[in-house]
Amino acid sequence: MAVPDFPRPPRRRFRPFCPGPQFPRHLHIARWAALVCVTPIALVAAAGSVFLWELAHGPVDITRVSHLVEPVSIAAGKRPGHPAGRLSWDTLRIQWQPAAGGVPAGLVLMARGLKVTRFDNLIAERAEEADAVLSLSALFEGVIAPRTLRLENATLALRRLPDGDVDMDLPNQKRGGRGVPTRLDRLRAIDVHNVSITLAGLPQDRTAVIGPVEMQARRIRVAPHSPDFVWTGTARTMVMLDGFRTTLTAQARQVGNTGRLHLGSTPFEPAELGVFSPLAADWHVPVSVSADAVFVPHGMDEQPSELTLNLSLGDGQVFQKTADPIHLHAGQASVHLRMDRPGLDGGAMVSVPSAGLDVADNAGALTHVHASASLRLDSLRQPKVMDGDAEAGLDGVRFATLGSIWPASIIKGGRRWISRNITDGTGRDLEVKAHLHGDHGPDSILPVSVQGQLTGRGLTVNWLRPVPPATGLDASLHFDGPETLVIDLSRGVQPTGVKENVLLPDGEIRIGDLYAKDQTGDISTHLTGPLAGFMSALAHPRLHLLARHPLPFTHPDGMVDAHVRLTLPLVAHIPDGALHVWTQATFSGVHLGNVLMEQPVDGASGKMSATEDGLDLTGDGRLAGIPTHVVLHENFQGGAPSRVLQTIEARSVLDPVSAAKARIAPGGLFDGHAVLNAHFVQQANEMSDLKLSLDMAQAALTVPIWAKPMGEPATAMVHIGFQKGRMSVLDGLQAHGTGLSVAGRGVTRAGKLTGIVLEGFRIGRTEGDARIALPQAVDQPIGVTVDADPLDLAPMFAPHPPTAPAAAPQGGSGEKSVSMGDSWSISLNAPHVYYGPKAQVGGVVSQIELRSGHLASGRFALDAPTRVRAVLADTGREHPFVLDIDNLGTLLEGLGLYDRIRGGQTHLDGVFTPDETTVRKVPEGRNTKSAGLWGGLPPFRGHVEMGPSQFLRPPLTLTAVSDLSPLHWLTNHLDRFEISHLATRLSLAGNLLVLHDGVIGNQALGATMEGPIDLTTSKLNLNGTIVPLFGLNALPGRLPVLGHLLSPEKGGGLLAATFDLHGTVEKPDLSVNPLSMLLPGVMRRILH
Repeated sequence: MAVPDFPRPPRRRFRPFCPGPQFPRHLHIARWAALVCVTPIALVAAAGSVFLWELAHGPVDITRVSHLVEPVSIAAGKRPGHPAGRLSWDTLRIQWQPAAGGVPAGLVLMARGLKVTRFDNLIAERAEEADAVLSLSALFEGVIAPRTLRLENATLALRRLPDGDVDMDLPNQKRGGRGVPTRLDRLRAIDVHNVSITLAGLPQDRTAVIGPVEMQARRIRVAPHSPDFVWTGTARTMVMLDGFRTTLTAQARQVGNTGRLHLGSTPFEPAELGVFSPLAADWHVPVSVSADAVFVPHGMDEQPSELTLNLSLGDGQVFQKTADPIHLHAGQASVHLRMDRPGLDGGAMVSVPSAGLDVADNAGALTHVHASASLRLDSLRQPKVMDGDAEAGLDGVRFATLGSIWPASIIKGGRRWISRNITDGTGRDLEVKAHLHGDHGPDSILPVSVQGQLTGRGLTVNWLRPVPPATGLDASLHFDGPETLVIDLSRGVQPTGVKENVLLPDGEIRIGDLYAKDQTGDISTHLTGPLAGFMSALAHPRLHLLARHPLPFTHPDGMVDAHVRLTLPLVAHIPDGALHVWTQATFSGVHLGNVLMEQPVDGASGKMSATEDGLDLTGDGRLAGIPTHVVLHENFQGGAPSRVLQTIEARSVLDPVSAAKARIAPGGLFDGHAVLNAHFVQQANEMSDLKLSLDMAQAALTVPIWAKPMGEPATAMVHIGFQKGRMSVLDGLQAHGTGLSVAGRGVTRAGKLTGIVLEGFRIGRTEGDARIALPQAVDQPIGVTVDADPLDLAPMFAPHPPTAPAAAPQGGSGEKSVSMGDSWSISLNAPHVYYGPKAQVGGVVSQIELRSGHLASGRFALDAPTRVRAVLADTGREHPFVLDIDNLGTLLEGLGLYDRIRGGQTHLDGVFTPDETTVRKVPEGRNTKSAGLWGGLPPFRGHVEMGPSQFLRPPLTLTAVSDLSPLHWLTNHLDRFEISHLATRLSLAGNLLVLHDGVIGNQALGATMEGPIDLTTSKLNLNGTIVPLFGLNALPGRLPVLGHLLSPEKGGGLLAATFDLHGTVEKPDLSVNPLSMLLPGVMRRILH
């Protein structure tokens, strides 16, 4: 309810007594206003002074006041008003730390029961006690700069962020912002006790546990009143991550005017830290680490000047992705870093004074590896120019187990090749020195010069698998420049897959591009040995040489001196076209079979070169015994089907002996020499051509029907085509010269030459055609059919000057004589045959069969000048023979052989048989097992009869004896001797004809004869009797029982004169003993 206003009585102004002057009213009001304003300030100042006094004399508990602002948001959340972390405490005390000893004043914060709570009210971190002294001057600038820190019985949860920063592990925390500026350069003391830290956010969502952390450290002056400080103290903690566990220790101390820090760890396996580094994941080796650092103080800061890192390795394994683990038995290394000036901003020198490893191979043998290095850096933080030296070595190694101690990531191509292909042997005293340089950072540093050596013994080297390896090699390793490793080899053996191995006097393996991703191999070898071994090695399919393009040669023999080079990338799988092969060889004393037309080469020497593109060979030798120069080229490249794969150029010089030995021509065919040129071309479509040409200008040829003097031009040529290695055509067969013109072709069937057809030939006066049928089976003869009109045999009957006997073929007297063939079937049809300049016979038809070089059977017919028929049969062991001549005198006179016989129809029959033994005494050197005739026929026995004939111009002695028959004086003639009959048995062996019981004569006069006639010399040695009154005188010899006593000679008489016939067939010498007629019968035979 409202209170009514009542008039108030005027109040009495109180005027207190105030000495001095009296002020106006407005000043009085101002005075009171001032009191109102100043009094709170004064009270606050008084309270502050009291508070500061309390702070200076002990901690002040401000827990109740601080609770007014707690919890304090220390991490913003992703949602406004929802912080990710809130800080709270149980008690909070503060204290003033006045300035002392040059140390500015600071504010001491002492908290108990600290907690950081997440947005979901879970406690993320806690600490029982936490004390800090903060710099006041820094606080006034908004910077937290602690001077001392103490933390006890705390657990901290941290997380590594994707950018590498570390922050509190608070879910749903908003990242970004600058945060509260913090400086640690004023920190002078740290005390940490029983603090555990979890660090999350590691790779693969791993979490590390660090703690309990124990640390006591003080920053002290290096000298009284010095502005420079160094750290002293100790620290210890344990680090755990999954299976990883180690204890880290640290000790800081002052040495002179510098600070020294020593760090150490208990052994651990780097593989347990594989989440941080894939390289560390492979090291299942216990490692102990210690480090010593030297710091140079500069005020409150310290700059490092030296660092020494020591590593100690225990027994374990280093796993490799592409190879078996390496077994480390023990090891140690020391790394020293010296800065040019204290700090990380200048250059530095990094050195490895010593490093050593004891590595066990897969057989358990230990190899000691030692190394040292030094490297100069122009900048420690961002090095650009680097220069240094390194050296390494080992005491011994077994190449069979080298791969088990050689890291797969070091020169991996070279390691792969050496460990896979040098499968046995030992190496000792490996030393490698290198000078390193780089101008563009660590990735550019490479060796600019390398020196080294290694001595190897008893190496087994696989040049190119699966080619058989070389064995027993000695080796010496060195470097040719910074990127090439050279292994010199000597004194080895290269197996070839055949009986004959190849020696390896020296060789070289060059492994280049050592620091590239893949290395290259350059392998050079010097090989000596038998040709068979080389051809077997080059024919290996892996070389892509003779395996794809085999040489047709057989039975190789001789010696070869070769240099072979292989270049290839040292990768697991060599791509096509990346392998290159070079071969240079010289050969001597070489034998090759089937070089040309199945003929061999002997005594060859020359040069050969081969690559994967082709093969070239040049040499000289004896082709089938003939001196020959050969140039061969093999093309291994691909291309069109018509491309040339092989060419052979051969030039042979034929002489009589070599031609006969090669069965090209029989002995005595020519004198001098002829040149045979052969050109062979093989195409990829399996077609090939062979062209042969024979230059006979410098040869004097003599064949039965033609002769060519030396110096007169004459040539022969032929072309042979092959398809798939089999003969498909023979054509262009030609021969030209004076009096010589031959043209022909071959007949082929199923890849074989079955015959040769000469379609018109002219040799001297001989003209005609000829066909040669070649055998298609072993038991078939060579068939020759000749139709000639005329056939000129005059050169065969012409007199020849005596010639020296042909040289016997080499090989000793026991060597089989050379023949043109073993079995022949020869047919001849010649209507006209010249046997002199104008003389001729006609109607000649002949067929002969030769088997195994011997005449087996034959038929012969002649129509002019008289009819002649001859037949030689073949019954196996024996050869019956029959000869019929209508007129022997006409035949002999027509042939110009003998003109003193007229008439004489002749019949001869007998048998050639090895059982004939009646011819016993033959001239020395003749074979009694042969008749001595052409064709190798055995001895002959038979019987010959001749009908009536006349012997013209008989010897006077024969005429005188004829006059002893008075009954026939009217029929006797001085110019001829009538023969009514002639008969005799005969035998032939060793070219010696022996007559037995020969009877010749007429009614007036008869004769018996027997004895040998030498067909080689034409000498006669006959004897017999001349029987006058032959018709009557011969009757007593026909009486039974008494006939042989009265007439002992078969066909003789009671009274007969003995005679001897000597001389030659051309000039017979007849001597008669008329007195022998006085002795009848057997008495005459005894005296004679």
